[in-house]
Amino acid sequence: MMKVQHWKIAATALMMALLTWYLVTGRDLVETWVEFPLEIINPPQGMIIRDGMISKVSVRLRGPKGLIRNLDTKKMAYSLDTGHLVVGNNPITIVPENLGLGSALEVVEINPSHINLAMDMFVKKRVRVLPAWEGDLHRDYTLKKKFSEPDEVTLRGPASVLKKIKQVRTQPIMLDTDSPGFWHGEVPLQLPETVESNPGLVSVSLDFAVRSGKMWVKVPLYILGPDDIDFTASQNYVRLLVEGPKPFFRQNGFRDEITASIDLNTAIPEGKNVIPFEVSLPKGCTVKKRKPEAITVTISRPTSQAQ
Repeated sequence: MMKVQHWKIAATALMMALLTWYLVTGRDLVETWVEFPLEIINPPQGMIIRDGMISKVSVRLRGPKGLIRNLDTKKMAYSLDTGHLVVGNNPITIVPENLGLGSALEVVEINPSHINLAMDMFVKKRVRVLPAWEGDLHRDYTLKKKFSEPDEVTLRGPASVLKKIKQVRTQPIMLDTDSPGFWHGEVPLQLPETVESNPGLVSVSLDFAVRSGKMWVKVPLYILGPDDIDFTASQNYVRLLVEGPKPFFRQNGFRDEITASIDLNTAIPEGKNVIPFEVSLPKGCTVKKRKPEAITVTISRPTSQAQ
């Protein structure tokens, strides 16, 4: 009787094993590709992955249709332990054990099967900021002054990258280059992808000025005096070396805006007098030289008035 019971128990166990085998490895087996996000665990202190990092791995799985269909990939990831990595290249094999799957699922293929992580020290560096701008600046203008606040920033990133950076430029500022004046604004910096800056924005000011030029100009000399005197001048024109904004000299009729004159309404004696003349100029213009420096004016009174 005991042998019969043992046989029944063995038969039942065998049937359960066959049923389990059928459920797990039977005709309902399927294959499919599943993407697993890659997560870093145990990151090395003071180091950074400079190159070779991936965001996910693709895995071809084989297993029961129902089990694969119910996979919740949002709660699954490929865990990559980077605590043992060193500065330089680190070849790594992507292994099924890091997927955290049960024995009911078979990993047929992993893509990529290998990665190479380039590790570098994560360092800081202080560098100067250079404001940058774009545009074909008009020939009559020049950049007088440019500055940023702050004028230095702290960069953080891979040591091999920061080693090559001596200064950092701002993102190009687009300007109205036909008539630029003073520009001010907040501008981000031009940085490599693996580098960050503190602060990330700087306050930039650009001060443009009109170029100046010089030109000899011949202008008429105007003499103003009372009606009761007669006068003659040694010449009726003067030459002036005028310095001023270049656009001014390109205007039609710019000479009409420059005048030279002598006022005889003050107490000036009869006879020959060497008198300096006054010059009137537009704003922004100055006289560098005069030819002559003064004018000889001969003053007389009519005979009838003298008696």
